[in-house]
Amino acid sequence: MKAACIILTIIIFVAIMAVCVMVKFATDITVEERKRDYFSGAGVYKVAKSIAVISLNENNSIAIAERFPYVAAIARNTSSSWSFTCFASVVLVKWIVTSAHCRKKGATHRVLLLQDFARNVSKSYPILYWRIHEKFNSSNTLPIYDIAVAKFNSEEPLSLRSSTFDVSPAFKLEASVWKTVSTMDRRVYLINDFDKYAMKLADPIRCYEAMGLLTDDSLICVDLSDYEDCFIHEFGPLYQADKLVGVLAVQPRDCDVKYAVFTNVSHYVSWILKLTQTSFYG
Repeated sequence: MKAACIILTIIIFVAIMAVCVMVKFATDITVEERKRDYFSGAGVYKVAKSIAVISLNENNSIAIAERFPYVAAIARNTSSSWSFTCFASVVLVKWIVTSAHCRKKGATHRVLLLQDFARNVSKSYPILYWRIHEKFNSSNTLPIYDIAVAKFNSEEPLSLRSSTFDVSPAFKLEASVWKTVSTMDRRVYLINDFDKYAMKLADPIRCYEAMGLLTDDSLICVDLSDYEDCFIHEFGPLYQADKLVGVLAVQPRDCDVKYAVFTNVSHYVSWILKLTQTSFYG
Protein backbone atom coordinates (compact mmCIF):
# COMPACT_ATOMS: atom_id res chain seq x y z
CA MET A 1 0.00 0.00 0.00
CA LYS A 2 2.82 2.32 0.93
CA ALA A 3 4.63 1.51 -2.34
CA ALA A 4 1.46 2.19 -4.30
CA CYS A 5 1.12 5.59 -2.64
CA ILE A 6 4.71 6.44 -3.49
CA ILE A 7 4.24 5.41 -7.11
CA LEU A 8 1.01 7.41 -7.36
CA THR A 9 2.76 10.44 -5.85
CA ILE A 10 5.58 10.13 -8.40
CA ILE A 11 3.09 9.84 -11.28
CA ILE A 12 1.20 12.95 -10.10
CA PHE A 13 4.48 14.85 -9.69
CA VAL A 14 5.64 13.87 -13.18
CA ALA A 15 2.27 14.86 -14.65
CA ILE A 16 2.41 18.26 -12.94
CA MET A 17 5.96 18.81 -14.24
CA ALA A 18 4.90 17.83 -17.74
CA VAL A 19 2.02 20.31 -17.69
CA CYS A 20 4.36 23.05 -16.43
CA VAL A 21 6.85 22.31 -19.18
CA MET A 22 4.09 22.34 -21.81
CA VAL A 23 2.72 25.65 -20.54
CA LYS A 24 6.19 27.17 -20.49
CA PHE A 25 6.91 25.81 -23.97
CA ALA A 26 3.67 27.28 -25.31
CA THR A 27 4.44 30.59 -23.61
CA ASP A 28 7.95 30.57 -25.03
CA ILE A 29 6.53 30.01 -28.51
CA THR A 30 4.25 33.00 -28.10
CA VAL A 31 7.06 35.17 -26.76
CA GLU A 32 9.44 33.93 -29.46
CA GLU A 33 6.90 34.66 -32.16
CA ARG A 34 6.62 38.21 -30.90
CA LYS A 35 10.39 38.56 -30.58
CA ARG A 36 10.85 37.13 -34.05
CA ASP A 37 8.24 39.46 -35.46
CA TYR A 38 9.83 42.57 -33.99
CA PHE A 39 13.26 43.79 -34.94
CA SER A 40 14.28 46.51 -32.52
CA GLY A 41 17.45 47.66 -34.29
CA ALA A 42 15.61 49.29 -37.16
CA GLY A 43 12.30 49.88 -35.44
CA VAL A 44 10.53 47.62 -37.93
CA TYR A 45 8.97 44.18 -37.83
CA LYS A 46 11.23 41.36 -38.88
CA VAL A 47 8.96 40.38 -41.72
CA ALA A 48 9.55 43.89 -42.96
CA LYS A 49 13.29 43.48 -42.45
CA SER A 50 13.41 40.31 -44.52
CA ILE A 51 11.67 41.90 -47.51
CA ALA A 52 12.69 45.53 -47.13
CA VAL A 53 15.69 47.77 -46.79
CA ILE A 54 13.77 50.41 -44.91
CA SER A 55 16.72 52.70 -44.20
CA LEU A 56 18.39 52.56 -47.61
CA ASN A 57 17.60 56.18 -48.46
CA GLU A 58 16.99 59.34 -46.52
CA ASN A 59 13.35 60.15 -45.97
CA ASN A 60 13.25 62.32 -49.05
CA SER A 61 9.92 60.95 -50.21
CA ILE A 62 8.01 60.60 -46.94
CA ALA A 63 5.62 63.29 -48.12
CA ILE A 64 4.66 61.03 -51.02
CA ALA A 65 4.31 58.09 -48.64
CA GLU A 66 1.92 60.20 -46.60
CA ARG A 67 -0.03 60.83 -49.79
CA PHE A 68 -0.66 57.07 -50.00
CA PRO A 69 -1.13 55.88 -46.39
CA TYR A 70 -3.34 53.03 -47.58
CA VAL A 71 -0.79 51.43 -49.90
CA ALA A 72 0.22 48.03 -48.54
CA ALA A 73 2.83 45.46 -49.49
CA ILE A 74 2.10 41.75 -49.28
CA ALA A 75 4.80 39.38 -48.04
CA ARG A 76 4.77 35.63 -48.56
CA ASN A 77 6.47 32.89 -46.55
CA THR A 78 6.76 29.42 -48.03
CA SER A 79 9.94 28.34 -46.25
CA SER A 80 12.10 30.00 -43.61
CA SER A 81 12.11 33.54 -44.97
CA TRP A 82 9.65 36.12 -46.18
CA SER A 83 9.63 37.55 -49.67
CA PHE A 84 7.91 40.56 -51.18
CA THR A 85 5.03 39.56 -53.44
CA CYS A 86 2.94 42.50 -54.62
CA PHE A 87 1.06 45.61 -53.59
CA ALA A 88 -2.47 46.22 -52.36
CA SER A 89 -4.70 49.01 -51.12
CA VAL A 90 -6.41 49.14 -47.74
CA VAL A 91 -10.19 49.53 -47.94
CA LEU A 92 -12.91 49.32 -45.30
CA VAL A 93 -10.34 49.69 -42.47
CA LYS A 94 -9.03 46.10 -42.23
CA TRP A 95 -9.54 44.80 -45.73
CA ILE A 96 -7.21 45.03 -48.70
CA VAL A 97 -7.92 44.84 -52.41
CA THR A 98 -5.18 43.26 -54.48
CA SER A 99 -4.59 40.98 -57.45
CA ALA A 100 -5.63 37.35 -57.23
CA HIS A 101 -2.23 36.24 -58.54
CA CYS A 102 -0.65 37.62 -55.34
CA ARG A 103 -1.92 34.72 -53.27
CA LYS A 104 -0.07 31.43 -53.39
CA LYS A 105 -1.86 28.37 -52.11
CA GLY A 106 -0.18 26.82 -49.08
CA ALA A 107 1.85 29.92 -48.27
CA THR A 108 1.50 32.29 -45.31
CA HIS A 109 0.88 35.92 -46.19
CA ARG A 110 1.21 39.15 -44.24
CA VAL A 111 0.28 42.76 -44.94
CA LEU A 112 3.02 45.35 -44.53
CA LEU A 113 2.04 48.97 -43.83
CA LEU A 114 4.32 51.98 -43.45
CA GLN A 115 2.21 53.53 -40.71
CA ASP A 116 4.51 55.89 -38.81
CA PHE A 117 5.88 58.26 -41.41
CA ALA A 118 7.63 60.50 -38.89
CA ARG A 119 9.76 57.64 -37.52
CA ASN A 120 9.77 55.59 -40.73
CA VAL A 121 8.29 52.53 -38.99
CA SER A 122 6.67 49.64 -40.82
CA LYS A 123 4.37 47.08 -39.25
CA SER A 124 3.09 43.80 -40.59
CA TYR A 125 -0.18 42.04 -39.89
CA PRO A 126 -1.28 38.44 -40.56
CA ILE A 127 -3.94 37.85 -43.18
CA LEU A 128 -6.90 36.03 -41.64
CA TYR A 129 -8.46 34.86 -44.88
CA TRP A 130 -8.58 35.51 -48.61
CA ARG A 131 -11.47 35.85 -51.01
CA ILE A 132 -10.30 35.16 -54.57
CA HIS A 133 -12.64 35.85 -57.48
CA GLU A 134 -14.35 32.55 -58.23
CA LYS A 135 -13.70 32.88 -61.98
CA PHE A 136 -9.99 33.62 -61.68
CA ASN A 137 -7.78 31.10 -63.46
CA SER A 138 -4.03 31.64 -63.19
CA SER A 139 -3.42 29.62 -66.36
CA ASN A 140 -5.63 31.89 -68.45
CA THR A 141 -3.57 33.91 -70.93
CA LEU A 142 -5.93 36.85 -70.49
CA PRO A 143 -5.66 38.22 -66.91
CA ILE A 144 -9.40 38.54 -66.33
CA TYR A 145 -10.93 38.28 -62.84
CA ASP A 146 -7.47 38.91 -61.38
CA ILE A 147 -8.79 40.46 -58.17
CA ALA A 148 -8.93 39.43 -54.53
CA VAL A 149 -9.85 40.81 -51.14
CA ALA A 150 -8.23 39.77 -47.89
CA LYS A 151 -8.87 40.63 -44.26
CA PHE A 152 -5.89 41.26 -42.02
CA ASN A 153 -5.72 41.11 -38.24
CA SER A 154 -4.52 43.85 -35.91
CA GLU A 155 -4.46 43.58 -32.13
CA GLU A 156 -4.51 47.35 -31.70
CA PRO A 157 -7.01 49.76 -33.26
CA LEU A 158 -5.76 51.25 -36.53
CA SER A 159 -5.99 54.97 -37.14
CA LEU A 160 -5.49 54.29 -40.82
CA ARG A 161 -7.17 56.17 -43.62
CA SER A 162 -8.58 53.77 -46.18
CA SER A 163 -8.84 54.34 -49.89
CA THR A 164 -12.30 54.64 -51.38
CA PHE A 165 -13.83 52.92 -54.40
CA ASP A 166 -16.98 53.30 -56.51
CA VAL A 167 -18.50 52.32 -59.84
CA SER A 168 -17.82 55.56 -61.69
CA PRO A 169 -15.06 55.57 -64.34
CA ALA A 170 -11.78 57.36 -63.68
CA PHE A 171 -9.92 59.56 -66.12
CA LYS A 172 -7.09 61.20 -64.19
CA LEU A 173 -4.89 58.44 -62.85
CA GLU A 174 -1.99 58.47 -60.44
CA ALA A 175 0.14 55.43 -59.70
CA SER A 176 1.64 54.95 -56.25
CA VAL A 177 5.16 53.59 -56.27
CA TRP A 178 6.69 52.08 -53.15
CA LYS A 179 10.09 51.63 -54.70
CA THR A 180 11.94 48.35 -54.96
CA VAL A 181 15.45 47.14 -55.69
CA SER A 182 16.37 43.85 -57.33
CA THR A 183 19.34 41.64 -56.44
CA MET A 184 21.39 39.32 -58.62
CA ASP A 185 19.25 36.37 -57.55
CA ARG A 186 16.18 38.30 -58.80
CA ARG A 187 14.74 38.84 -55.34
CA VAL A 188 12.90 42.13 -55.03
CA TYR A 189 13.21 44.22 -51.88
CA LEU A 190 11.25 47.25 -50.73
CA ILE A 191 13.10 50.42 -49.77
CA ASN A 192 11.99 53.50 -47.85
CA ASP A 193 11.52 55.49 -51.02
CA PHE A 194 8.21 56.43 -52.59
CA ASP A 195 7.22 58.05 -55.84
CA LYS A 196 4.12 58.74 -57.85
CA TYR A 197 3.44 58.88 -61.55
CA ALA A 198 0.65 60.45 -63.53
CA MET A 199 -0.66 57.63 -65.70
CA LYS A 200 -2.45 57.93 -69.03
CA LEU A 201 -5.31 55.72 -70.11
CA ALA A 202 -4.43 54.03 -73.37
CA ASP A 203 -6.52 52.54 -76.14
CA PRO A 204 -6.83 48.78 -75.48
CA ILE A 205 -5.34 48.12 -78.92
CA ARG A 206 -2.03 49.53 -77.60
CA CYS A 207 -1.78 46.83 -74.94
CA TYR A 208 -2.66 44.25 -77.56
CA GLU A 209 0.09 45.49 -79.87
CA ALA A 210 2.68 45.73 -77.09
CA MET A 211 1.74 42.72 -74.96
CA GLY A 212 -0.65 40.59 -76.97
CA LEU A 213 -3.43 41.20 -74.44
CA LEU A 214 -6.82 42.30 -75.68
CA THR A 215 -8.51 44.01 -72.73
CA ASP A 216 -12.19 44.47 -71.97
CA ASP A 217 -14.14 46.70 -69.55
CA SER A 218 -12.80 44.77 -66.56
CA LEU A 219 -9.21 45.76 -67.43
CA ILE A 220 -7.37 49.04 -67.85
CA CYS A 221 -4.60 49.61 -70.38
CA VAL A 222 -2.12 52.19 -69.06
CA ASP A 223 0.49 54.13 -71.02
CA LEU A 224 3.89 54.54 -69.28
CA SER A 225 5.73 56.09 -72.21
CA ASP A 226 6.17 59.48 -70.53
CA TYR A 227 8.78 57.98 -68.20
CA GLU A 228 12.24 56.53 -68.72
CA ASP A 229 11.94 54.33 -65.64
CA CYS A 230 11.83 50.58 -66.04
CA PHE A 231 8.52 49.15 -64.80
CA ILE A 232 9.27 45.43 -64.95
CA HIS A 233 8.75 45.02 -61.18
CA GLU A 234 5.46 45.19 -59.34
CA PHE A 235 4.28 48.69 -58.55
CA GLY A 236 1.42 50.08 -56.57
CA PRO A 237 -2.26 50.53 -57.31
CA LEU A 238 -3.81 53.23 -59.47
CA TYR A 239 -5.73 56.04 -57.81
CA GLN A 240 -7.82 59.05 -58.70
CA ALA A 241 -7.32 61.22 -55.62
CA ASP A 242 -8.10 58.74 -52.80
CA LYS A 243 -10.23 56.49 -54.95
CA LEU A 244 -8.77 53.09 -55.79
CA VAL A 245 -9.01 52.59 -59.54
CA GLY A 246 -6.87 49.58 -60.41
CA VAL A 247 -4.54 46.85 -59.13
CA LEU A 248 -1.75 45.52 -61.28
CA ALA A 249 -2.58 42.49 -63.43
CA VAL A 250 0.34 42.42 -65.90
CA GLN A 251 3.48 44.54 -65.73
CA PRO A 252 5.73 45.11 -68.76
CA ARG A 253 7.88 42.08 -69.60
CA ASP A 254 10.94 44.28 -70.26
CA CYS A 255 12.03 47.89 -69.94
CA ASP A 256 11.22 48.70 -73.57
CA VAL A 257 7.52 47.92 -73.14
CA LYS A 258 5.73 51.01 -71.89
CA TYR A 259 2.29 49.59 -71.26
CA ALA A 260 0.78 47.82 -68.27
CA VAL A 261 -2.59 46.19 -67.60
CA PHE A 262 -4.54 46.80 -64.40
CA THR A 263 -7.69 45.17 -63.10
CA ASN A 264 -10.49 47.74 -63.11
CA VAL A 265 -11.65 47.86 -59.47
CA SER A 266 -14.80 49.83 -60.36
CA HIS A 267 -15.93 46.84 -62.41
CA TYR A 268 -15.92 44.70 -59.23
CA VAL A 269 -17.51 47.02 -56.65
CA SER A 270 -20.57 44.81 -56.09
CA TRP A 271 -18.33 41.76 -55.77
CA ILE A 272 -16.09 43.51 -53.21
CA LEU A 273 -19.05 44.63 -51.11
CA LYS A 274 -20.58 41.15 -51.21
CA LEU A 275 -17.34 39.35 -50.27
CA THR A 276 -16.57 41.78 -47.43
CA GLN A 277 -20.18 41.54 -46.26
CA THR A 278 -20.56 45.30 -46.50
CA SER A 279 -24.18 46.19 -47.14
CA PHE A 280 -23.60 49.91 -47.74
CA TYR A 281 -20.53 51.89 -48.63
CA GLY A 282 -19.93 55.49 -49.63
